[in-house]
Amino acid sequence: MGADEAKVAEAIIAAAADESAKAVKGDVEAHAQVWKAKSADERSILAAQAELWATRHAGHRVQCPACGSRALVVGGPVSAPVRTLEEDEIVEKQECLPSQFECIACGLKVNGLSRLAVVGLADRYTNTQVYDAAEYYAPAEDEWAGYEEDNNER
Repeated sequence: MGADEAKVAEAIIAAAADESAKAVKGDVEAHAQVWKAKSADERSILAAQAELWATRHAGHRVQCPACGSRALVVGGPVSAPVRTLEEDEIVEKQECLPSQFECIACGLKVNGLSRLAVVGLADRYTNTQVYDAAEYYAPAEDEWAGYEEDNNER
């Protein structure tokens, strides 16, 4: 086990031991009560907006613990990326550990692994990027190609 994996393990252990993070349950319950007080039409509009928002933004899509709408968790990588060649594309997968959660439908935001663990959103997720093989292996463009030479050296 490498140093990076040890740091991730320490973060997970510290998150499990954090008793103060349990206060987030009250936040979730408060947002759930406000969500239930909204009209059915308003909830459906907000849920549709959240679905669209979650699709357009980077992160891992999950279900909000307060309102059940689409929401996002984002975090940092915890392993080296693994690249594979599939047909004409390069698929890069990397495991990430979440650190932030946001739902725009009900407005719930949760920061920190320990608080995410309390509401069941602390599971690792896989970030997948797909690249065109020709573009991925293409030589880097010359950043000076658009400039003429000075020719002022002696």
